[in-house]
Amino acid sequence: MVVLLAMLESGKSNWYKPISSKDVAPFFHQYLMEKEHRKRIDFSDKEAKKLWDYDEKGVSKLIATMPMTKWSGSSKGLINYEKDVFHINIDVVIDDEETLFQWTKEICEYRLHFHFERKARLPLTL
Repeated sequence: MVVLLAMLESGKSNWYKPISSKDVAPFFHQYLMEKEHRKRIDFSDKEAKKLWDYDEKGVSKLIATMPMTKWSGSSKGLINYEKDVFHINIDVVIDDEETLFQWTKEICEYRLHFHFERKARLPLTL
């Protein structure tokens, strides 16, 4: 969902266009590091802790491994990920662009909020 949120930052006409893990890396890192509970919940295993200080190559590799590869593998063709290009396979009708963008953004923000709120209430084992 953080990758999708990064894509949505491109605006209503560009969010569904192809993107690389390198393109997403700065947003991804900033998003997870800007709030302590996000950092603890999704960025605190042994490998991720090494990335608390921004390392574009390391963060890009993490994004490529998961979530980009995982999303494309389970999407039944809706998402492709090849040669570090993440692509959502949809044709957007210009008249529907604003609605699709708004709905996708609202769902994405809700899912991220729910994910972090739910996990913040669970005891963590580090």
